[in-house]
Amino acid sequence: MLTFTTSRILAAALLLAPLLSSYAQEGDAGLIDPAAASEALATAAGEELEGVSELEGGDQPLLEDGLPTGLEDSPGGFSLFPALKVDLLSSTSFIYDSNTTQSPVAESASLFAFGFGATTKSGKSTDRGAYYGLDYNGQAYLYADSSDDFGRDPYEHFFSGNVGVNGGKTRVRVDANYHRNNGNSIQWDRIERETRRAASHDYGFTLGVTRDLFRGDLNFAFGYSLRDFDPGTGFGDGENTYGDVSWMTSPSFAPKSGVGLGVRLGSDQYDGSQAQDFTTPSFRWSYRLSGKTAINSSVGYEFRSIDSPGAVESEALVYNGGIDWAATSKTGFNLGFYRNVRPSYILNGEDSTNTGITLQMRNDLPGRFEMVSRLGYEDALYSTTGVPGPVAVDRDDKFVRLSLELSHPLVITDRIRGQWAVFYNFNQNDSTLPIYEFDQSITGVRFSLVY
Repeated sequence: MLTFTTSRILAAALLLAPLLSSYAQEGDAGLIDPAAASEALATAAGEELEGVSELEGGDQPLLEDGLPTGLEDSPGGFSLFPALKVDLLSSTSFIYDSNTTQSPVAESASLFAFGFGATTKSGKSTDRGAYYGLDYNGQAYLYADSSDDFGRDPYEHFFSGNVGVNGGKTRVRVDANYHRNNGNSIQWDRIERETRRAASHDYGFTLGVTRDLFRGDLNFAFGYSLRDFDPGTGFGDGENTYGDVSWMTSPSFAPKSGVGLGVRLGSDQYDGSQAQDFTTPSFRWSYRLSGKTAINSSVGYEFRSIDSPGAVESEALVYNGGIDWAATSKTGFNLGFYRNVRPSYILNGEDSTNTGITLQMRNDLPGRFEMVSRLGYEDALYSTTGVPGPVAVDRDDKFVRLSLELSHPLVITDRIRGQWAVFYNFNQNDSTLPIYEFDQSITGVRFSLVY
C-alpha cells in the first residue's frame, strides 16, 4: 500500500504560477522560512511517507540560470518544465490483519495491498518566488477471501496540493486536499479511533498569509474542513471553519526564540448536534537551540458557546506542540503533544476532550538498514453539551498505537529507487462503553519503487 504526506495543492496552481512568480519579485529583502517539508521513499501497506526537515533560505529568484530546460531527464524524476519535478510511485504488500472490522469481535483477514501515485513539484517553499505541487495517491486492496472486505469499496484515492508565493516581505500559501475514504486505511497515522471503518468524502482547505515586520511576523490564516459520511454509516457529517491571527517576534535578548500572541475564532457544525462557536486566545513560542534541536508550542484557553436553550457553555485549556531532536547523525526523535475539544461524530450532543502524545524514533543501523518506531497515546473524555439531552453518555476512551518498521533501500538504476520493508502495527482502544473497544495487530512485508 502506498501512502505519503506532502504539501497540498489546488489544481489551478499550474495556471496561477506565472502570475505568482511575477508578484514574488516585489520587495527588497530576502526571507528565511524554517518550515520546509521534504520527501523520502514512498511507503505502503499501512505506513506513511516520512519526510526529513531541512532549513533553507535566501533571496535568490526561483528560476536561476543553468536550470534544466524541461527537455532532459533528472535522477529521481523527470523535468517537464523548468524546475518542475515528477516522481512516479508504486508498491506491493502482503498483510495479515487480526481485526479488519476494528470491532469488539475480531474478524481476521489476509490481503494484498497495491499502491500507485504521482507527485509533482516546482520550486521551494523557502526560496523567493513561486512554488507549487500536486500529489495523487491511490490504493487498492485485494482480500484472500472476498467476504473479508465486509462490503467496503477496495479503492482509496487521495489528492492534495499547494501553491504559494514568497515576496520580499509577504508570503502567501494555499493548500487543498480531497480523500475518498472507503475505510480501508491501516497506516499508523490514519487509524480513526471514533469513526474507524466508516466511508466518507473528506475535504480540506487552508489559506495562510505572513507579513514580515520589524523583528517579527504578522500571520493570518483561514481554514475549512468537511467529513461527508456515506448514507447508512451511522455517523453525522462534520464541518469546521476557522480564522486565525497571530503576531510573533524574536526578542533581542533571545534571538533563537520566537514568542507571540494569537487568537482563533471558528465554528463546528455536526449533524445531530447544535452548531458551536469557539474563541481561543493563545500564547505561542518557538525555540531553536541548535541545528539539531527545535521546540514549538501553543497554549491557549478555549471558550465554546451554543446558541440553544439549555445548552452548556464550556471552557477548556488547549495546547499543542512538538520537539525535534537529532541526537546523533544516525538517530533522531520527534515528540508531539496536544489537547483539544471536538464534537462527536456519533454521540449527538456530546463533545470529546482529547489529550494525547506521539513519539517517533528513527535509527540508521549497520548495513544500510533503518528502523522506525512510533508510539501514540490518546485519552478522549466525553461530556454533554446539554443539547439535545442533558444526560451524559459517560464515555472515556484510552487509545494506544504502536508501529515498528525495518527497511532497506534498493538502488535499481540511476532513476529508479526501491525499498523493501517488514512492519508491525498495533492499535488498541479501551473504553468505558464496551461496544467501542477493539484490538488490532497488522503484520506485513512491502516492496516499493520510485521513479
